[in-house]
Amino acid sequence: MSVRTSHGIQVISRAAAVLREVADHPDGRSLGQLAAATGLPRSTVQRIVDALEIEHLVQAGAGGVRPGWGLRRLGELAGPGAASELRPELYRLFEATRETVDLATLSGTEVLFMDRFLSDQRIRAVPVVGAHYPAYSMANGKALLAQLSNEEVRALFGTGALKRETTNTLSSVGDLIRQLDEIRASAFAYDREEHAMGMCAVGLSIPSPGTVRLAVSVVMPAARFDERRVTVEKALSECAAACRARLSGVR
Repeated sequence: MSVRTSHGIQVISRAAAVLREVADHPDGRSLGQLAAATGLPRSTVQRIVDALEIEHLVQAGAGGVRPGWGLRRLGELAGPGAASELRPELYRLFEATRETVDLATLSGTEVLFMDRFLSDQRIRAVPVVGAHYPAYSMANGKALLAQLSNEEVRALFGTGALKRETTNTLSSVGDLIRQLDEIRASAFAYDREEHAMGMCAVGLSIPSPGTVRLAVSVVMPAARFDERRVTVEKALSECAAACRARLSGVR
């Protein structure tokens, strides 16, 4: 066996060890915890996590390193889970819109992606690998936050100013609460270039009989948002209804 082949096997073995540890602790592990559990240097773990994140196999953020939507899609996690159960409905939503479709849940103050279909259009909204945005700056995040009480939202973000990702991002918890009240009344949540300039989205929560909060969103270039919003909302409503039926065991 050549030195190069041996090195390649070692890299795969180390990445597999990190993935197993992340999959065993889906609520998040710090780099230090991963290093201690795998016996690898922290710098090595950092390089592995960076590479795995590019492939969407892990998602690193304020809550630590968690399973990414790519890993969930490969079926590495125990049990079928909501993502697997809802995948057919998400694909139908993708077919109806041809835009990027995300299924997400809330993890602390961030959005944790569970599954994704990327738009196949020439001009499309593509997530930035390694970027992490607060839930209040994203349509699916707002749809998830709207499932909480205002007191729970204040406990997450405090009562002061909010970090702004763009000039359109909400700037205060008061503004966030007012917008969440509107979302609870109308159902739809919007991201109008709030997490990234040039990108917009429509989000809708999916009531689940379990304890996991879920939301689905359609992300598109800002140039298509006004023209396509009504069509996307209709497709989202149909998707959410089908998802609720699946989660309730009704076919």
